[in-house]
Amino acid sequence: MTDTFNLPETSTAQPPAFATAAECRTWLESQPLSNHVQMQAALLRSLNQLNRYRLAATERLAILELLREPVHTSQDDNIRRFAGKPLPLAPTEQAAFDTCLSIWNALATGYLHCLAACVALDPGMKPRWPLAAQRALATLVTVQFDTCRGGRQPAAGYWRLLHAAYLAAEQAGIAQQEVADTLRQGNNPATALTTWIEGLLLHAASPYELPHKQMAWAARWARRWACKLTVFDSPPTLSARAIPLCVDLDSDLPASYRPTFVSGTRFLDTSGLRESLKKRVVMLQRGDSPKDLQLGDDCTQPLCEQLLIQMYYRWCKGGAIRAHERRPADGNCVIIGGIESIHYYISGRKAFQQPGGSALTDTEIRRQREEIGTFGRIMEAPPQADDYSQQRGYQVEQWEVMEEWHMLDESATGVRIQRPLAKAGSRFGGGQLVAVRPGDVRSLLLGTLRWAMIDGNDSLQAGVQIIAGLPRPVAVRGTGLSALREKYSPGFLLPAVAALQEPESIIIPVGWFKLQRILEIFTTQASQVMLTGLVDRGNDFEQATYENVG
Repeated sequence: MTDTFNLPETSTAQPPAFATAAECRTWLESQPLSNHVQMQAALLRSLNQLNRYRLAATERLAILELLREPVHTSQDDNIRRFAGKPLPLAPTEQAAFDTCLSIWNALATGYLHCLAACVALDPGMKPRWPLAAQRALATLVTVQFDTCRGGRQPAAGYWRLLHAAYLAAEQAGIAQQEVADTLRQGNNPATALTTWIEGLLLHAASPYELPHKQMAWAARWARRWACKLTVFDSPPTLSARAIPLCVDLDSDLPASYRPTFVSGTRFLDTSGLRESLKKRVVMLQRGDSPKDLQLGDDCTQPLCEQLLIQMYYRWCKGGAIRAHERRPADGNCVIIGGIESIHYYISGRKAFQQPGGSALTDTEIRRQREEIGTFGRIMEAPPQADDYSQQRGYQVEQWEVMEEWHMLDESATGVRIQRPLAKAGSRFGGGQLVAVRPGDVRSLLLGTLRWAMIDGNDSLQAGVQIIAGLPRPVAVRGTGLSALREKYSPGFLLPAVAALQEPESIIIPVGWFKLQRILEIFTTQASQVMLTGLVDRGNDFEQATYENVG
């Protein structure tokens, strides 16, 4: 079983700082618990020493139970440094991500040592088997979740290890024995089975396509409702209402809706989960609050209802429904990130300036172009001398703002693209406004970066949903007495597209939308529009329908 779990060899050559639960408790009392950086370093060092030290499995499990809460507490601050950040991560964010996974993996290795001891029938471990199995699986699922939050895929071998830990519990007949897990479940009991299912549901939720906040909601719901699924070793009775998930325990693959029929296959009936999801969607639609339905105090409408419906299809109906079929693509796709940069290129490489103001000098135009090329936006004041570009021999057209990525597949309304991490470029994150020019398309189109992740080949992949219509660059600002001195900001008008039943709309900075708000837009002259509905909201933009009012 040591080989199955890929565990390090143990010896008594280098004793750790503590080798008993009593010594561990004393050690914890002397540690800087409030200093998370120092605490993480101390915990990682101690866990790695324990994982290579030979000691009784009962004592190892007791030590890990003492360390588990400090590990979780110290990780909270570290996770905020990288979770949901644009990719690729900045050096400090990457360091936080690497530290986080190192600690989780070290804790998982410790619990897998205990599980291996159960399988080997070590003295005193039989009654502790349900606890060791659930803790090993819970830590592995945490590794999976934080890997997703860092924009990465689980490492090779992850799914094989997760399945092996569950299979050990299943073969011992203890997979459904309940244990307490207050750190993750509160007062609700946990089992090895439900914790394993939690990991499968987390993957089936397509977490990379979810904003950071909604990803956390989906993970919490997967943990809560894993008990609604039933596992069979043969295909359950098929129903048009719910489609079973299928997983091969001997593979290094997650669950999918494509059935396989080998000895290690397990089928997960999602009928019970379907009923829970459907009931809550109906109750939300009639006005019940997410808090009252115990979906989470941080869940808000209408996002909560929208996400529940997504999970309904992804967990119970065979996956998300696509309006347009994807097809393989080959070629390059131009992509630009940042509203000011997008406005600059769609305007014909003209730097944004305030309407009605004095014309910019050639030096100011050159400076703004350099700032867009360097920083992706116009700075409040020039970072260097006005002749910065001439001093260094740069031409603004040579800056890497407009990037070329490789196309992987496309549909009528989107494209999936890829860029090697070794190739320098901008950082991108889900919910970001971008401009793209796929393949042979002549004009730049606006799009929303729906997801971004780093794949197993060290390439940055992204999915772009194209916004219909040719964008027209405008300047936009608020109206009213409070807006008399307000500066214009870059925006875009999008025409109605009758074939797709898309009304005309406007792209404005994030946080600007308010129903019936009047905005002033400037193209060749000023006019006013009233916002009539929110179409989409991203991290740096909002898309709204509007009516002309003057």
